[in-house]
Amino acid sequence: MTTGRGPSSGDAASHSPYVVGAPALPLRVPLAPRAWLAWSLAAVTIALVTDNPVYRGLVALAALNVLLAWLPPRRRLRPLAVAVAFSAALAALINLLASHTGADVLIRLPDGLPLVGGPLTLESLAFGGALGLGLVAALLSVAPLSLVLEPHDVVDAMPASLERTGIAVATSLNLVSGFGRTFTEVRDAQRMRGWKAGGLRSWNEVLVPTLLTAIEDSVLLAEAMEARAFGAGRRTSYVASGFGRRETIVVAAALAAAVAFVGLRVAGAPMDWYPYPTLSLPPIQPLAVAGCLGLALPAFLPPAFTRIAPPGRPE
Repeated sequence: MTTGRGPSSGDAASHSPYVVGAPALPLRVPLAPRAWLAWSLAAVTIALVTDNPVYRGLVALAALNVLLAWLPPRRRLRPLAVAVAFSAALAALINLLASHTGADVLIRLPDGLPLVGGPLTLESLAFGGALGLGLVAALLSVAPLSLVLEPHDVVDAMPASLERTGIAVATSLNLVSGFGRTFTEVRDAQRMRGWKAGGLRSWNEVLVPTLLTAIEDSVLLAEAMEARAFGAGRRTSYVASGFGRRETIVVAAALAAAVAFVGLRVAGAPMDWYPYPTLSLPPIQPLAVAGCLGLALPAFLPPAFTRIAPPGRPE
């Protein structure tokens, strides 16, 4: 006979992850979202303000170390690594085939071939590699915004005037990942029904249900947002992210690096690298190298922890 009072105290204790009298649980405190936003903007600025492969390589290495240090355990770097490698290889290949300038000829294609016909030079390959390295540095610089932070953290990092735009972007990112999961589920379900991939028409049996499911999910999301009065007022947060000493150090180092690069360029210092007509070593400025190394500072910050006391036994 049930009494309607819910589970007994013994059942509640057996299912609860907390025990009365247990010590407080340590929880790692991440950097504030606005600190990550400032760091990413500074790193992207450095990666795009110069085409010197030395600086771009240092930015990519710094961003990779930061990403490995702060990557949550449940997230993986394999999709990002595939995208980065593909982007870099494609940029190098396009410049090699489209640019026929340079003194050191690697191979000569027939002149009758459109666009790619002519000499393929070592200088074109090197400059294409520098372009690909710039893409790698830029992608790794913004990767923490999607791999380290949650979508709502990205919204919190944006100014109040761009809040609704940030919410739309974060929602779109969630829909993109949801579209991928739906595609995998529909494909597996069709395979269980005997479907096999053939020509382009055979994929209609997967793409059409996936598209219809994505549209239905979008409509449901829009209705849920409207039911929660989206846009009627300022967005609220359950937990407000603080801006402490660590965030101040990270932002100061990142901004100092970006300002140093922009200042060197305005002052006329040799910041770029042009391998034509013959390959040469890129110029190096010690201040610029120090700025690139300063971007790796978040990877060496000691982690901060807070302690959360477990709740008591429910009465």
